[in-house]
Amino acid sequence: MKRYIVVGAGLSGLTAAAYLLKEGQEVLLLEKNPVPGGLVSSFGKEGFLFDTGPRALGDGGILKPMIVDLGLDLDLIKGDVSTGIDNEIVHHDSSTGVRDYIDSLARIFPDNRKELARLKRLILRYSRMTRTLGRVPNPLFRNPVSDLSYLFTRFLPWLPTFLDVLIKTGLNSRSIEEEMGRITENQSLNDMVCQHYFKGTPAPFGFGYFQNFRDYWYPSGGTNMLPTRLEEKILSLDGTILYNREVVKISAAKRELTDQTGEIHGYDGLVWAGDLKSLYSRTDPSGLKSACERHFEREKQTFLSALPGESVFTLFLAVDLPPEFFKKISRGHFIFTPDSRGLGDLRYRSLKKLKTDFNPTSKDSLFRWVEEFCRLNSYEISIPVLKDPSLAPEGKTGLVVSFLLDGELYNLVERAGWGEEFRENMANLMVDVLSGSIYSGLKEKILFKRTATPSTLRRMFLTDNGAITGWSLEKKPPVPDSLTGIFSSSKTALPAVWKAGQWTYSPSGVPIALLTGRIAASAALKGRL
Repeated sequence: MKRYIVVGAGLSGLTAAAYLLKEGQEVLLLEKNPVPGGLVSSFGKEGFLFDTGPRALGDGGILKPMIVDLGLDLDLIKGDVSTGIDNEIVHHDSSTGVRDYIDSLARIFPDNRKELARLKRLILRYSRMTRTLGRVPNPLFRNPVSDLSYLFTRFLPWLPTFLDVLIKTGLNSRSIEEEMGRITENQSLNDMVCQHYFKGTPAPFGFGYFQNFRDYWYPSGGTNMLPTRLEEKILSLDGTILYNREVVKISAAKRELTDQTGEIHGYDGLVWAGDLKSLYSRTDPSGLKSACERHFEREKQTFLSALPGESVFTLFLAVDLPPEFFKKISRGHFIFTPDSRGLGDLRYRSLKKLKTDFNPTSKDSLFRWVEEFCRLNSYEISIPVLKDPSLAPEGKTGLVVSFLLDGELYNLVERAGWGEEFRENMANLMVDVLSGSIYSGLKEKILFKRTATPSTLRRMFLTDNGAITGWSLEKKPPVPDSLTGIFSSSKTALPAVWKAGQWTYSPSGVPIALLTGRIAASAALKGRL
């Protein structure tokens, strides 16, 4: 038996720890926060439950097979999605979702019907590819060789289609914005399709997300129930979890690390499932072989200079309105854009100029930009009580409302001393927009509100600018970004150290977190032989 340390109790770290324990190894899991889950967490207040991270969990042939493979006691509820632009609301829980979506865009942009027909073909093509990827359980979570009937009737017939998708997705390196630019010159139409995605999202991933809308699941009791069940599994297998233990130093040659209490922990193998810049900035390579140390230094510079992705601003609202009020409008997961003009330059040149010219005298310009940004943005809205009726007091509703926000801009705001005013102003503007559009009268029914900013995420997870999905997608990331490269995602320049999580593959999400945790555990086990 070897001793493994896993750093980070997000979904990737919890998965890695569970699979190492399943193979009979000794595992210590260290987490800097007081609870497991990382970005996938929830909190309660006055009978309301709010999810702090993803609004639902994608399956992708990974989530459900992992639950079965580990024997987790977790009930999943279908996480149905609606999208809306102004009064055009589309529900994506049927096979007509894409057609209805294109028809809604045609009513808003009647002069662009030819372009929309082309867009429809692209969405359907990439949706089919995405559906293929998740059609059978990922072989890391269900070994096809262990069941010959399954191997011959499902897995082998699926394999050629999967390989075809692998090739085709690898051939398109364009972003969703670039692909839309090839379809139409109408910037507003481009924005309606693209602005709720991270900048630079690959076109196959972005257009394929319409299939993911039909593959979302919500754990009964809130998204935090998945990390809770993984935590229970780890403890049942005699794993050890220490919370409030941030790792401050790794001595690579000695194979030991030091936590914030000063306690030193030795390891035979280490899986790092946290922020990668922290891994490289806190590792002491002295004592390693010179070639290994040079490799580490090159890798360190690559990661420390890499650009993190966008962050998010989130508003948690408790309102004195019944769930039925919201159910008449949308499903429990709702992507809503109040104004079809779109963000335009606000997200690009205008933002860049705002940051470049930022100084203590630019406050008026900043708040004018914020007002437009809130009015023209796309909102991701989660209504937990529409998924699980127990998640709010009777006759009341909790809302989780968010949109993407540049973390670098928020850092400048905080350094100027405007953080509190900015946060309150943005929250009020969000309420005004929703109350004046899709949720008439919402403003007068608020019981309490709470916000989370990029700095909230930065403090909790140590990520640059509070990034929530790893590296920026606007340039080549420093990690694998193709399906063929994901199995090398766990490698590091350090002996007996593997990595997992959102920073190890791009683009990332819940299925990728689970998969990279499993890959890291497998690599660590092979590395000990």
